[in-house]
Amino acid sequence: MSSHSFGLMFDARPGGEIVPIKWGRDSFLPETSIIVLDESSESVFLWHGVKQGLVARRTALRQAESLKGHGYTVGKSIIGRDIRSIKEIDDRKIGKVPEDTKMNEELQAILDRKFTELDNYIVTFQADAVKPAVVTKPEPTVEAKPTPTPSVSKPVTPVQPVTPVQPVTPAKPREVASEYEVPESMPSIKPESKPAPAINVSTTSLLTDAKISFVFSAILEHYDDIWISKKPDGSFAVEQMDGPICQFSIKEGSKLNFTANSFGSTDAKIKTAIQKKFIELSKLL
Repeated sequence: MSSHSFGLMFDARPGGEIVPIKWGRDSFLPETSIIVLDESSESVFLWHGVKQGLVARRTALRQAESLKGHGYTVGKSIIGRDIRSIKEIDDRKIGKVPEDTKMNEELQAILDRKFTELDNYIVTFQADAVKPAVVTKPEPTVEAKPTPTPSVSKPVTPVQPVTPVQPVTPAKPREVASEYEVPESMPSIKPESKPAPAINVSTTSLLTDAKISFVFSAILEHYDDIWISKKPDGSFAVEQMDGPICQFSIKEGSKLNFTANSFGSTDAKIKTAIQKKFIELSKLL
């Protein structure tokens, strides 16, 4: 195992761009999402400030997943080639949710480590915690074996101290080479272009699309930040940062059908206002 590990810190921008930044706590602000790539723990930490919106969080998560899969290329080096996990931390949940609290403690321990700054915002850590464990083990074995025996030739014949020297020397150059050589070209991170779906411009389809849009418009009057997803069965789910709002389906020319748990955590006055707004918009059709 290499004696050094590397780290990088990124500012995850709302548009999907990640920008390398100076290592430290200064960039951890309420309205930011910060990605910390740490080779020593084989992890990517994704930290969200308390004011960061849902859409920005989802965008930052996709960037963290890309780093986990490909690492980050700097010249001919790849930082984070062997990353195994993503640890997403919500600053609002620290001290309240055990999982977020534990992951934040791990992140703070990494930020407290001594580091050396390299080019391109890369930092390096020295992993010297393994060495004392190796030194302490052979000492008791040497002191336990000196027993008086008639023949002096027996302790001389085993060539045990020679064999451990041979596997140590080839291990070091292999690890150093694996961190800086690029064996193959990296896969492109650009999203694959998909053929545009066929558009049905029939009057019935337009009316259905209008009703769906009216639901979203009515909800947005009461929630500034929502996430909309289309399910495999054709239904639409709407959620906010604190949880789901509603889920509904609509067929060509038919009425809206909401699931039983829709608006379950929504205030009754807000629910009524959303329904009223939808009815008013539907009269325009």
